[in-house]
Order: sequence, then C-alpha cells, then structure tokens
Amino acid sequence: MMFTVVDNPSTAPSSAFVPPRPVEIGNALALLPNRQFHVSNVNAAGEAPLVNASSGGIFLVGSRAPKTIHQIRQNNPGLPLILEPTAMRKHWATEDEPFLLSGGLFQLTLEAELDWQRLDSDLAITPTGQIRAGDSATLKAALHEANKLDRTDTMLALPLASGWMNNDQLVKQVIAVINRSRHPVLLTFTSSTNPVGSARRAKAYRRIFREANVPVVAYRTDLAGFDALAHGALASAIGSYPSLRRLTPAGGRGFAMDPEVKSPHMLITDMLRFVRSTHMRRVWFANAASIQCFCVICRGAEIARLHGEPDDRRTGHNHNVVAIDNLFSSYLHLDEAGRRDLWARQTAGAIDTHPQLAAHIKQPVPVDNVLKVWASVS
Repeated sequence: MMFTVVDNPSTAPSSAFVPPRPVEIGNALALLPNRQFHVSNVNAAGEAPLVNASSGGIFLVGSRAPKTIHQIRQNNPGLPLILEPTAMRKHWATEDEPFLLSGGLFQLTLEAELDWQRLDSDLAITPTGQIRAGDSATLKAALHEANKLDRTDTMLALPLASGWMNNDQLVKQVIAVINRSRHPVLLTFTSSTNPVGSARRAKAYRRIFREANVPVVAYRTDLAGFDALAHGALASAIGSYPSLRRLTPAGGRGFAMDPEVKSPHMLITDMLRFVRSTHMRRVWFANAASIQCFCVICRGAEIARLHGEPDDRRTGHNHNVVAIDNLFSSYLHLDEAGRRDLWARQTAGAIDTHPQLAAHIKQPVPVDNVLKVWASVS
C-alpha cells in the first residue's frame, strides 16, 4: 500500500525484475516500446537518476536542454535521452513552412537538421511547428515532406491545436494523416490549460490511438497517456509538472488558476489524478489528516506538505516521476489486450477511492468526467 486513506490495489507497483537493456540508439521502433518516458526541463538532472534506464527515458525540453544533455548523459549512462526541437514550442507551421529549419543565409535541409539533432539526441524529431485546428493543408505538407525521409531514427512530430479534437471530421483527418506516415508519430496538443481536460476530448484522444495503424507516441500528456497505452499507443511521455503535460500555444503563456501557482501538483496514483498541494491543504485536509505517501521520495510524509519554494517544487516533481514509473511497472511487456484489462481495473479502482477519501474528510469528492471516460469500455 503506497498511500494511507485511499487504496487501489490495481495500481500497486510491480516488483518484477527488469533486466538491463541497451539504448537502441538511432532505431525509433526498437527504442520506444516498453519504456515509460518523462518530459523534463529545469529539474532534468535531478529527475534522471530516478528513471529506470531499462524501462524508461527522458525527452529534454527548453532552451537549456542542448547545453545540459551531455552532463545528464555522462551521469546517467544507458538512459535514453531525446531532445525536443524548438520548433514545437516556438513556431506556427504553415503549408509553405511546416518545419522550422536552422541557419540563416544558408538554411539547413530537413535531412541535415535531423542529422544535427542526432549529434546529441538518441532519436531525431521533425522540427514541426504547431498546426492550427482545421489547417489540413499544413498538416498534409508536414506529412508529405517527412515521408520523403528514408530513416529509422526519426519521429514525425505533430503538435496540433487542441481544437483538432472538437469534432469527428477533424479527428478523422488527424487519423488519416497518421496512417499515411512512414515514420512513428509524436503526437501532442496545444492549449493554455489541459488540452484533453473534457470528456469530449478524452474520447477523441482515445479514438486516435485506437484507430491509428502507425505507431504513435502520446507526447507531453498526463495520465491520458495510460489510456493511450491501453488503446494502442507505442509509448507515452508524461511531464512532471503541468506545463510539461501539454504544449502552450506558440507566443502564449499558460493560465494559472491559483495565486500560489508554484505549489506542485502531486500524483496520487491510487486516485489516478494530479492534485495541487494547495488544494489539498485548503480543501481536502483543512479539517482532516492528510494522506501519507510511502514512495521513495516521500517516505511516509504527508502528500499535502509542499509549498511553492524551489526545493518543494523539485521534491514534488521527483515524487511524480517515481509515481508514474510505479504505475507503469505493471504494463511492461503486456500486449494491448493485457494493458487494456489492467487499465480497466486501475480506473475502476480509482473511482472507488473517491468515496474512501470522502468518508475520511467528511465531504464529497466528485469523480472527474475524464476519469469516467477512462473507466468506460471502448
């Protein structure tokens, strides 16, 4: 049991031995399966030692990532490290310029851009800009140019505006493009808040992975990554804090609901939800004892203890990395049917934890609509 108060036996971490595994450098279809990836930025050096090199990996993002990857690799040999292209964060794609290529007067070709990435990164990612909802011409242009590449080390990045999930026709277009890609697809959605935060979009997100017949990575996501794994995703990459669990629209900023914005969101694995420490202190545990967590980071401490100071934030992010890996440990080497069955048991158990917590704090704890979607039969 990892937590007091709430108990979901299906989310208990597996104790099975994970044998050493080499990094399948330059081979996307060999490197990506049976690994849980993390999206990491400022705390990458602190998070990397927590990731099991044989069943995990890190996507490094942000302006400092190219400067820090060498030190992180040196200190964590055998851990897959992949650099996210700046274009995914900074560039709006157009039909004429779906990719942001380096260089000034002598601009690099797409092939050369990917070769440049590979000097540091174990795999290459197309430098695709963000694609506005309904901009089919740009989406097809990115696919067309990427399909010219004859490489095994490359993923086609599709950073799509969240509005692509708003109606059936747009979802069909996304699936059709994915299914024409000759490369694995790195799929993520942009929003200033959670792009998959409604039941409608959660259903659309699931549908994409269920109907894709080309390998797709659920990238910069939250626990929806596990729903994706249960419905055919090749892998998922989950951020340790909210802005890494989505792409903020290029030129925009994330939206903070709470003035104590830096208080970390903590993953309560048994409930399958991230909850801000501030919310837990002010609402859940204002008049009741806090849940205690027994992961290797918390070691029995109260889950609601952390505030907005940098050390507290790092502790909270480290807890999330460990909690995500604990959740993934039982998914290793399961086929899609096995993963779907496990996810069904985990989501049913997560719904059951809500009345457990409600009884402890003596107030209702609503079940999020997205969790209801995850718990529904495909």
